[in-house]
Amino acid sequence: MESLSPAPGSEVYAGERRKLPRVSISSEQFRLSNNGKVYAVADLSPDGMALRLLDRQERVLFPLGTRVEGWLNIARKKYKITSIVRNIRGDHVGCEFHELSSEIREELLQWLDPTSLGQTLRLMPSPVGFGATGSGQFDWLWFHGRSGTEVFARVSSQNAEMDSRSICSLVVVLWGEHFVEWVAEDGVVTGRLRLAEDRDAIQGVFRLAPEWFERDSELDPIKLNLAKTLVLSASFPEHWKKVLASALATPH
Repeated sequence: MESLSPAPGSEVYAGERRKLPRVSISSEQFRLSNNGKVYAVADLSPDGMALRLLDRQERVLFPLGTRVEGWLNIARKKYKITSIVRNIRGDHVGCEFHELSSEIREELLQWLDPTSLGQTLRLMPSPVGFGATGSGQFDWLWFHGRSGTEVFARVSSQNAEMDSRSICSLVVVLWGEHFVEWVAEDGVVTGRLRLAEDRDAIQGVFRLAPEWFERDSELDPIKLNLAKTLVLSASFPEHWKKVLASALATPH
């Protein structure tokens, strides 16, 4: 698939640069306490969040180490949050949560539970430039969930119905910052995502975002368990789940 193939970039990482589709609209928002400005939360994890800037010139407002205070709005509830700017990449500001109360942390863990996230996954139309294999024998399907959760499945294109297609590879993006990838011929790997500095290709409410895939030196059993729980909770065909349950099993 062209959009998941390596491509040259201006940054140097021990990883693979790919372009992944994302949805620009998010129901998760953060409102700054100092000026009331509202930002979409692109990615959300138990440890932090990424704010999406509409204008890259606003990056000057978020120097590294800056203390950011405001209200995180999820599920129609508002939580007073303090965070620290840890990285700025592309149009995203990465913030690490600072001194979360036990009550807010518990609420976040429930909101980000992989079982719940798996149930939010929905099949999305593929933006231009994503999903073409060139062979005509396989298609890439994109499933989008909340909090930076994405699943990309490579399937046979012999049949029109998803229920009858066989799955041969899978990419699971967890909270927008971790990934698990399984390929039938090669097995499974885990790793971390980092946004590239390149500008996203905007297509209406969709974006093709350049990201770096950095593999872990060893399989991460926590990521494997999260990915397995996520896909088994999704409304995927049962024959997919049977294959993926075995493929994503934690090695003993």
